[in-house]
Amino acid sequence: MRDPPKIERAPHNQTVVSGSVASFTCTVLGNPKPVIEWRKNGRRVVTTRYAVQDMPNGSVLRIEPVRKDLDVATYECVAENGVERPVFAKAKLNVLSKDEIPLGFPRFTVEPSLQGVERGRDALLPCQATGTPQPDIFWLKDFVPVKLDDPRLKLIHGGSLQIKYAEDEDNGDYECVAENSVGTAISKRASLYVRARRVPPYFSIPPDKKYEINPGASLNLTCVAVGSPMPFVKWRKGSVDLTSEHNIPIGKNSLELKNISNSANYTCVASSKFGSVETVSEVIVQALPPPPSDVRISDVTATSVRLSWSYNTGTENVRYYVVQYKPKKTNQDYSEISGINSKFYTIQDLSPYTEYEFFVIAANDIGRSSPSTPAIATTGET
Repeated sequence: MRDPPKIERAPHNQTVVSGSVASFTCTVLGNPKPVIEWRKNGRRVVTTRYAVQDMPNGSVLRIEPVRKDLDVATYECVAENGVERPVFAKAKLNVLSKDEIPLGFPRFTVEPSLQGVERGRDALLPCQATGTPQPDIFWLKDFVPVKLDDPRLKLIHGGSLQIKYAEDEDNGDYECVAENSVGTAISKRASLYVRARRVPPYFSIPPDKKYEINPGASLNLTCVAVGSPMPFVKWRKGSVDLTSEHNIPIGKNSLELKNISNSANYTCVASSKFGSVETVSEVIVQALPPPPSDVRISDVTATSVRLSWSYNTGTENVRYYVVQYKPKKTNQDYSEISGINSKFYTIQDLSPYTEYEFFVIAANDIGRSSPSTPAIATTGET
């Protein structure tokens, strides 16, 4: 039997804050199964900030992040299956700037966080919100509304989601939605991992192996590990612990580095009573040093001169200096003295009564600087 499309659950008007998320849900009935299309002000949505997620008998339109200057509009769910005319339902989206948030707008006092649970155990995703009137709470799993008709699922403690006897199908990303007549707020996303018992730690989201940055840059190293039980996650720099032993996060640890000046190795360690794993991230500061300055000549003899120079040591990590020299106005190659650890050096075995030019170069782990401004000296007579 062929049935025309019928809107079962229409999207509803929403007011959200700029920079957050808007989510519209539309479910339909019909035979054959209707095809759903989303439109914005009458035109099909195509931008990369708009995502369409299929669900049983329906579809979800998600806008992330919402922008006040672009997303205030009327959105339309259009369903058709070739039987009679298409059907549609409309909803308006209003976007507030952060300084326009009115009194009573939903605000989270508790948000869900990363959870790991053994298969068959109970999981609890916490969520509490305030507002006037008191917001209604519902949940999204992988962007799709969670149906509470499953007897294993229950809202407790004002909005927290309890999952009894967690199964593999409960794995996913969860968001708590608080909504009242003033507006709609969606919590930060939290993952639920359901694993078999006694799972040693492993990295579900390891940091990159190598980061190449400019001096003074900032970097956020995030490390996520799972297991059963969920492992403790900490960071080390070399052999030095960067995470307090009294406050080691479970499952996820983010290390914020600011104004980075030196290359270093950072190790993420995940451990539980069933084992420990670690992964190393190499942070490389990519910069060549500037050349030394103010090269001076003194103590000139027939066969030697003393060079000294200035260098303001900063973020360049200079390891040593190099001196290059040759008789001026000749085509011969430069002689070179490398590995100098001071800012002065006496060059021996020069030819008497000869005009020389001297250059000084700074070297670090990345490479060598350009040569300094040349210094000119003529050796004495024998």
